Amino acid sequence: MSLTVGLLAGCGPAADDAKPNSSSSPAAATPSAPAKRALTPHDPPQWFDARGQILLPETATKGRTNLAGQVRGGGEELPVLLHGARAFLVSPTGVQVIDLADGRTVGEETAGGEGLRQDTDGLILPPVLAGKEVVVPFLLTMPASGTHTAGAMIELVAVSTAPPYKAAWRTTVKLPEWALQTSAKVRVAAVGVEDGTAVVTVKAGDDAVSYGIDTASHALRWTQPGLEAVQVGAGMAVGLLHVEPLTSASMGVDLATGTEKWRGEKTYAPIMNGAGPGTVRLAGTQTAGKGDQLLDVTSGRVRAAMPPGMSAMSCTYDRSQTLVCTHGFAVVAVDAATGALLWALKDGDQGRTPPTVTAVWHGRVYGRGAGGPVVLDARSGADMPTKPEVAPLLVNEFVGLVLDDNRLFSYPAGG
Repeated sequence: MSLTVGLLAGCGPAADDAKPNSSSSPAAATPSAPAKRALTPHDPPQWFDARGQILLPETATKGRTNLAGQVRGGGEELPVLLHGARAFLVSPTGVQVIDLADGRTVGEETAGGEGLRQDTDGLILPPVLAGKEVVVPFLLTMPASGTHTAGAMIELVAVSTAPPYKAAWRTTVKLPEWALQTSAKVRVAAVGVEDGTAVVTVKAGDDAVSYGIDTASHALRWTQPGLEAVQVGAGMAVGLLHVEPLTSASMGVDLATGTEKWRGEKTYAPIMNGAGPGTVRLAGTQTAGKGDQLLDVTSGRVRAAMPPGMSAMSCTYDRSQTLVCTHGFAVVAVDAATGALLWALKDGDQGRTPPTVTAVWHGRVYGRGAGGPVVLDARSGADMPTKPEVAPLLVNEFVGLVLDDNRLFSYPAGG
């Protein structure tokens, strides 16, 4: 489960609105015939150039948008992994690798079987990077064989990040019967890879299971029924152990063996997500009342309490130092290490209107403000002087991905 902000990305700008560095830029490119551009890294980007607009395949947004043109779940739950100047796009039964300089599909890999459910596009989560491979889980049907009835399985495929972007290895794990029989939506996620173990979790309603898979032998190392893993790091897999309807306990297991190392108290309607290296945020109602805390993944102990009144806010880690949280017409930033409040913007405060946050990355907050797209400093909340031109849903040092009329476009990053 990934905790992300509600997003509303507006239309991209016209080419004439792009930054005035056109002396070395080619003419405006159309999505159907993009011009080849050299992408230059900027970490973090300050703006995005409409002249290099690239249309991504419909896989990127299929089943993701609502009637308001928003992406349900937010950009970090799009089935897309940005890696350098490439995008890895996942569907229920395959992976496409897109060159973000010109929009070409430079590699493809398919699952080794039939998808478990129909209409599951909106349930696909992004893959994860593991060194020189991108790890992608697929939910597939296990056909009947001999006296064995049909069932459900995960196929884990590791796609190389180098041409020709084919599978370096693949393996399968049989799922419990509930995965085939449940009427609830079934989601699979590659949670993370560390020290030769890939962690995959499957969830449907109050049912969950997590697996540790050896990336060298491709054998199943361990199984934890009931665990919805959320984060991998510091030799641990951490998540929520489903114990009762709508009630879970935070739990940490050894990454290599799956042995339980610690368990927290029961939490009603819990929300857990990664909050930085070695830290997860847990919000929900416990015996002593509502809690909202940052937990150490190695011990389950509380590292810091979140500021009061934030339990309903969705927070995203900027992969640097900061949690950026939103709810309604408020944006709040918290130090990921200490839980200290850095700044807050509420509607009408200080003569400013909080932006609709679309992405956070490496110390920057991207979104749409009263006057159009904006970028803020994540540590201070101050407006950055450069207008970003668009409000991206996903960002890395090379590109920003922007939703426009239910289609996803890639824009080159500018510094």
